Amino acid sequence: MDKTFAVHYKLRYGETIDWDTEYLKASNKALALKKFAKLKKISASMLNHKNEWEWEEGVWAAEFVNIKQVIEIPCPNCDGTGIIHI
Repeated sequence: MDKTFAVHYKLRYGETIDWDTEYLKASNKALALKKFAKLKKISASMLNHKNEWEWEEGVWAAEFVNIKQVIEIPCPNCDGTGIIHI
């Protein structure tokens, strides 16, 4: 059964800094990181050096921060149409 992982990363544009999260389904952290690397077009040679992952998102420069497993629950305020990650 697949688990849900939250991959957090930082975005920079000049002096502006923003944070983003990508939610991925995978059976373990390693597979989630591989999916994330493929999604963000991070080279396969960098897979073992996740603390050094940097890539471009349009005009933004992005860098990997961390990954953690999260639990998904249906949103109680919208009759379960939304999902909350905890």
